[in-house]
Amino acid sequence: MHPALPILPLLASCLLLLLLHRAHADCEPATCGSLTLRYPFWLGVSGSNHTSSCGHPSFEVWCSDNGGVASVKGSSIHVQGIDYTNTSFIASHTRISGASGVCRTDFNVSVSVALSPFSIIRSNRALCFHYNCNSTQPSGPGSVNATSSCVAPIYAYLAGAYDYWDSPPAIATGGCTFTYVPVLGREAEAMTAANYSRLLKDGLVLEWQAAAIGDCAACSAGGGSAGMTTRRRRSTASAPTVVCARGQHAPVSQASTYWFNNQPL
Repeated sequence: MHPALPILPLLASCLLLLLLHRAHADCEPATCGSLTLRYPFWLGVSGSNHTSSCGHPSFEVWCSDNGGVASVKGSSIHVQGIDYTNTSFIASHTRISGASGVCRTDFNVSVSVALSPFSIIRSNRALCFHYNCNSTQPSGPGSVNATSSCVAPIYAYLAGAYDYWDSPPAIATGGCTFTYVPVLGREAEAMTAANYSRLLKDGLVLEWQAAAIGDCAACSAGGGSAGMTTRRRRSTASAPTVVCARGQHAPVSQASTYWFNNQPL
């Protein structure tokens, strides 16, 4: 006889209830300046590598400068605004959003989110920069000299929609090297390439798919609490899992988990 065996399901249920109670108590919406952080975003502790059951690791936000800066776990990606209804947020990259950002646009912004649960949406515009031009400088409608205080000449051109997964809009590049930076579409509608500094500062729109992080919207809407736990698989690996009311489990994508552990920011 094994009289202790019936206790195991009860113990598992108690542990689950404890997790949900902890998530409800410790993971209430938080603020960083004028920004409200709620699931799937959560407020972490700057400089800490602690784990939390408040949400997916990729959505941890560090708040610094007395609420003036909200960054994705202290990375170069800063969060400027969140649209929870449309699962998107406005972000800027510190490499190019500063006063001399135009001089540092010779890199691929999409690499910063390539393995994350975030993607660049098509409503962004493609702001193109030419540099290392061999002989003739770019010219024509829409092309402006953006050299400013840069050491070498650089030219800007505001193209059409930025398509993250396909080739960016084709333009005549002459003998120049070029890069594309996604910028806010709604801002670009009222601007030209001459407003490159403002466009770089205002950032771009990133979105996330609920399925990539485990969707607990239904239980949250019903007054339940959503939290994260790590479940041990049959193999030696373990994976973050969303825990909802009623004990539901929704595994997150391996791609977003990989990004959290290997942030290329």
